[in-house]
Amino acid sequence: MIDALYIATSGLQSTQSQIDTLSNNLSNMQTPGYKAQRTSFGDIAVITPSQVQAGLTPQQTGAGTEVLSTSAVFSQGQMQQTGNTWDMGIQGEGFLEVVDANGNHLYTRDGQLHVDSDGYLATATGNRLAQGIQIPPDATNIQVNQNGQIYAQVGGSSSQTLLGTFELSTFPSPDGLQSVGSNNYVPTQSSGDPTVGKPNDSGVGAILQGSLEGSNVDMVSEMATLVIAQRAYQLNARVLQASDQILDTINNLRQ
Repeated sequence: MIDALYIATSGLQSTQSQIDTLSNNLSNMQTPGYKAQRTSFGDIAVITPSQVQAGLTPQQTGAGTEVLSTSAVFSQGQMQQTGNTWDMGIQGEGFLEVVDANGNHLYTRDGQLHVDSDGYLATATGNRLAQGIQIPPDATNIQVNQNGQIYAQVGGSSSQTLLGTFELSTFPSPDGLQSVGSNNYVPTQSSGDPTVGKPNDSGVGAILQGSLEGSNVDMVSEMATLVIAQRAYQLNARVLQASDQILDTINNLRQ
């Protein structure tokens, strides 16, 4: 009966983590480029692999559940037209590589860019593109094609000048990327190392100027999963309560 208390507690803790993840997904439905998070569970074994190899068998079925990981689901979000010059939606695979104030290299799908005070292209949080693309202050009629090439008229010229080209980074397993907040990710051993390519190249997505990729959160799916998680939490709470009541009855037995 003591084991039932710990098993129910593990269920409560794991389900609470799932509810927190679902709540975060729903709160970021309007966040451009946000990728829904998914919680993966696993059972807690009561026997080790070495004991199995020694021919031993478990005395009980399990010791509860635990959260194995929380990872992002990198399915494509719906493209939304904004008409803003420096909104760059990514259609397909790839991430923009940026550098934060501490020199860390991060990767993002959020294409809300702007020209900072020094003329460099930067994200909404102020992280500059790792390529260091600088836009002249007198650049006009700025056009970005799906290959990521940036053209503009500079110095009053009527001809278009190539100012730079966006690059996109892809990963062998993007599900292994670790979120560090503000729509930024860092590579891990699970994700593999980034490969830099040009937009519209083989295996690399296209850049759509004047658009943003919306969140890929499906409200109906998230709400349905949330209801299931709440029911699981309630059931684990009842198991905990029932175990406590049985233990209380045992403690009050009289000979």
